[in-house]
Amino acid sequence: MTGEESAESAAGAEAAVPLVRSLRLGLDAPRTGPLQAALALASAPLDWLDAHRGGFLHAHEEALLTDRLHTRRRHGLLIGRYAAKCALAVLRPDLDPRDLAIRPGVLEQPVLSGEGIGTNLGISLSHAGPVAVALAFPEACPMGIDLERIRPANVALLTRQTTVAERRHLAACLAAPEAERLTRLWCLKEALSKALRCGLTVPLDLLAVGSVEAGPTGLGVTFTNFAQYRGLSLAAGDLAAALVLPRPPAVTLALDAAEWEAFRRALADAAARGSGE
Repeated sequence: MTGEESAESAAGAEAAVPLVRSLRLGLDAPRTGPLQAALALASAPLDWLDAHRGGFLHAHEEALLTDRLHTRRRHGLLIGRYAAKCALAVLRPDLDPRDLAIRPGVLEQPVLSGEGIGTNLGISLSHAGPVAVALAFPEACPMGIDLERIRPANVALLTRQTTVAERRHLAACLAAPEAERLTRLWCLKEALSKALRCGLTVPLDLLAVGSVEAGPTGLGVTFTNFAQYRGLSLAAGDLAAALVLPRPPAVTLALDAAEWEAFRRALADAAARGSGE
């Protein structure tokens, strides 16, 4: 076997093993006291997810995998549920993931149920090909997450979905290709729509990004029409992600810069694995 063939074989073996990175988020909320949320990133091939789904799917989730489900949709459903169960395991390691069901609500939002979980935890999730991010959070602190593939072919479309002011603010703080900047704006808007539980059913201008500031944990933003929320944006490889949560003083996020950087590196690894998708 040549060196090149050996490298390809090693890369193939690595891609066949799921990549998982979890991060606990401490939330200081004066009105309710300290809260905990958890963020998880997962990447796995469809064959692995199908072979192991009995270990993490609830029966109601299994019922969603009908024969009419397109392969890409099947992959998205499985990797999204897998990432969500990884996030939930950080907060509730005592619960069997097979006892927890995540089903679509009336607006297609993920709704969590299950014995022992109570009604105080929410789930936000997003996937791009074989990669997914999921956020488990207390209902007392509404949050949202989004993940998108950065594609230069989408520049014209994303330009029409953003404002001149948004593009100017981001360009002033981020020296990155236009496709990345626009995709990060889109992620922030979609994550906000999930926190608001309206989804993308409202005019996008209503979700406009306001101020943008570079910080130790990446880009931080506010929103023009929703001053009570803040967003965090990061990108690695051809993937962009955004996290939205209430801003101080309602909630102060305890986020270690080194842990956030480790999460960004995991996102880069996931992007490299799924670059052919």
